[in-house]
Amino acid sequence: MAGRPADERDVRIGERIEQLRLNRRISRETLAGHLGMSPSQLGKYLKGSNRLSATDLNAISHALAMPIDYFLDGIPRLEPLVAGFGEPPQAPMDGASWPGFAGAVADAAGSHLDPARRRDLAAMVQALDRALAAR
Repeated sequence: MAGRPADERDVRIGERIEQLRLNRRISRETLAGHLGMSPSQLGKYLKGSNRLSATDLNAISHALAMPIDYFLDGIPRLEPLVAGFGEPPQAPMDGASWPGFAGAVADAAGSHLDPARRRDLAAMVQALDRALAAR
């Protein structure tokens, strides 16, 4: 999110970049020049005092020949997970609502699928029914 201050995630990403830079024996000046930024700006990213943009992180991943997920792997999530775009999670369907659901699927299949696709759907539903019954 733009405008948010840097936090522990930025520090960890910066540490990974710095470690990889040192392992590759690339100077800060060389890497900064390749990225089109000043060595002091790169230093702020490496210390985690400034937040990297996705574009800059992508450029760094290319410059250091490392997939971008290397820098993000294991980074903790500080915000709680939310369903979709922030709406509350849906309640699970109870047994009473399944007959209506099955009817709606059957109606949709009848009006939108050709006979071969309806047979495929029926086979899939039967396999699902068997798998659930075996639990």
